[in-house]
Amino acid sequence: MRASRLRSLLIAGAVTAGLVVGVGSVVAAESFIIVDDEASIDDLIPFLTNGNAAPMVEKDDVWVEDADGKAALRIDSTGGDFQKFNPNIPEWQFEIVDAPSGDMEFRYITFAWKKSGGTGIQLQLHGHPEGWGHRYHAGANAQGWNPSIEVSPDLAEDWQLHTRDLFDDWGEFILTGVAFSPSSLDFAIYDHIVLHQDEEDPLFLGVDAKSKTAAVWADIKQETR
Repeated sequence: MRASRLRSLLIAGAVTAGLVVGVGSVVAAESFIIVDDEASIDDLIPFLTNGNAAPMVEKDDVWVEDADGKAALRIDSTGGDFQKFNPNIPEWQFEIVDAPSGDMEFRYITFAWKKSGGTGIQLQLHGHPEGWGHRYHAGANAQGWNPSIEVSPDLAEDWQLHTRDLFDDWGEFILTGVAFSPSSLDFAIYDHIVLHQDEEDPLFLGVDAKSKTAAVWADIKQETR
């Protein structure tokens, strides 16, 4: 595993209002939103079919410095494996590459998270090759799931925002699924999760531009209804 040259951006307890865009829109042609507004969370939850935790929409405690600032994904961790996940979400074949240019090619991921209780929080990405071998955690790696990159030594009792260079961290792989892992009892909240081609976080750009990547998620919704 190569060490990342990209810094993790930590912003705790920020309260500045962000730009508002249309529900379910991709705000830059080179990005794909996984979690941001209520619509994206409602779309994702039915695919989180594995694990003992319980996913739900959170509206009272959200990451406010993004394009939506109105909803987040809460994972109530009730025991067992302390997570909710799916390794193979339909149509997720996102190529993580050095120089992304196509509709399904990306290099960076930005995510915001917050944890109540326990000692750590984790986000796991499933792909080919290496399966679940693409992880990030803050605080302790409570379950000892490795490899995992520590993005902050702090638990994230207040909101943290991180941008990571997936290619620099893990090399080329095809992203097929995700695990939201509070890793212990109580709950975690995830928000502002977006894949992007350029280093700058696209959810701060305020560009309301539909793209072919937006159609991918729309197709997923239609096929499962």
